[in-house]
Amino acid sequence: MEQNLCMGCMTALPEGASNCPHCGYPVGGVNPGEYLPVRTVLAGRYLVGRVLEISGDSAVYIGYDQQEQGVITLREFFPRNMSLRRGNGELVAGEGKEEMFAVYRAKFLTVARAVARLRDLLVVVPSYDIFAELGTAYTVAEFCEGESLEKYVAAQGGRLPADEVRRLFLPFLSALSTIHGTGLLHLGISPKNVLVDGEGNLRLKNFSIPETRTVNTACEPHLIAGYAAPEQYREETECTPAADVYGVAATMFFALTGHHPTEATKRKKSNDLMIPANLEIPDHIRDSLLRALRVDAQRRTQTVDRLLSEVTATSAVAALIREEEEAEDEDKAPRQSTAKYLWISFVAAFIVLAVVMVFLLNAFDVFRFPWQGSGTTTEPEDTDSALSTSATESTTRPGELTFTVTDLKGRVYAVAKESPVSGQMQIVLKGFVYSDMEPGVIVSQSPEAGERGTQGAVIEVMVSIGSADTVMPNLVGWDAEHAKMLLQAMGCTVADTLWLQGGSDLGLESGQVERTEPKAGEPLRYGDSVVLTVVDYSWIPDEE
Repeated sequence: MEQNLCMGCMTALPEGASNCPHCGYPVGGVNPGEYLPVRTVLAGRYLVGRVLEISGDSAVYIGYDQQEQGVITLREFFPRNMSLRRGNGELVAGEGKEEMFAVYRAKFLTVARAVARLRDLLVVVPSYDIFAELGTAYTVAEFCEGESLEKYVAAQGGRLPADEVRRLFLPFLSALSTIHGTGLLHLGISPKNVLVDGEGNLRLKNFSIPETRTVNTACEPHLIAGYAAPEQYREETECTPAADVYGVAATMFFALTGHHPTEATKRKKSNDLMIPANLEIPDHIRDSLLRALRVDAQRRTQTVDRLLSEVTATSAVAALIREEEEAEDEDKAPRQSTAKYLWISFVAAFIVLAVVMVFLLNAFDVFRFPWQGSGTTTEPEDTDSALSTSATESTTRPGELTFTVTDLKGRVYAVAKESPVSGQMQIVLKGFVYSDMEPGVIVSQSPEAGERGTQGAVIEVMVSIGSADTVMPNLVGWDAEHAKMLLQAMGCTVADTLWLQGGSDLGLESGQVERTEPKAGEPLRYGDSVVLTVVDYSWIPDEE
């Protein structure tokens, strides 16, 4: 099947075609020399296509999962200013840059894992595999069908009505607040990194390490003019959620006006972004955006929650919020009575709560990949939110919430156990079985996918050990004890365990496997011995 696929869009090519009829990519197309060649196969299953985009810390390729037969997005850690590509595709650090390369690669993996844990958020393009190969690190994500917000706005006549902007951005802002709650910042929100999918929902892509979204770091900066906050241009300035507030407000400004905001470094005062009066935009939304786009980070709207409360409020409530803020700016106590403040708080809280409830009930579905599980549909699963529509359909004791059990079959156990599942259920390893599936892949589960389970319930899984004559499984990232159990189930022994005390090059946690001998993919027979190298931070003394 590989030779019949277009490397530009991963659709089937007609016999004898010289260019793809879908995307126009030439059959013999190649990537520039510094990137992975098309048709490179990673992790024994992922076929690399053309380069889609680059940023300061990575290159993004379209790809194809040959095992699950689905189109994917591959992100490669590739800081071009500190690394070199060898002829075999391996990426190595430039001379004198080895330590910084390792530090940033570890941060790339940390961000990748944080994004993978957010897969239940509809606005985040889900990741489902993370691995190390060719001297660097990779993430595998769903290929999101859709177009950038920039192209979407252009196709809609150059700008969007205020009601349409509210519809698009309310669930987006709510989800961004959840992302910030995990400690993760994006720092690159813009019409280029926000997609509009086929269902009319906004999706956020291209999470990067913070160093590539700020200046004065060893990484090549990749700031988006007009959407990067002023503090991202300043040396020795730590970014906070207020930087993402600036980015999302600038993106809303573009959607409403059709114009890119002035680059932050060229702005001299907070009111130099004017929204034309002839546009039918409610005053409180206009004022909310201008406050969120203030150059002074200390006087800017500080949180996404505050921005959400302002753009969802009525004009009257927004005016009261503005009056309160003006009093705070002047370092004066607000003059309203206690009763008035209670009324304001009640009205604002009620409005925000209503919006969030509607959003959670309608927009927070968890989608199954078309190539995952036994089905080929994209029916939504339940979210683990207590406000999920399905969660309220209890089939157990009165008042006890139930959730649809996540489909784990075919997923790599080491990745699945670190990823969120519906209802915050716990994945527990029950045992191993011989099967035609690759070692380390979940073969069966109990309860089955689609059944109902209570919050925090246990999902027992059986993991494949491959056939009797197989290859060394990829155990990087596995807990050492579980790795030993898998090898023993395959009829092998662990000859030795080496404890890595100098820190993990892959950003792994203590007790996780960093590498193996033999390496993943090498022949492994019944009775062979394996050496594990395991991360160990126990040598680090506790802080007084």
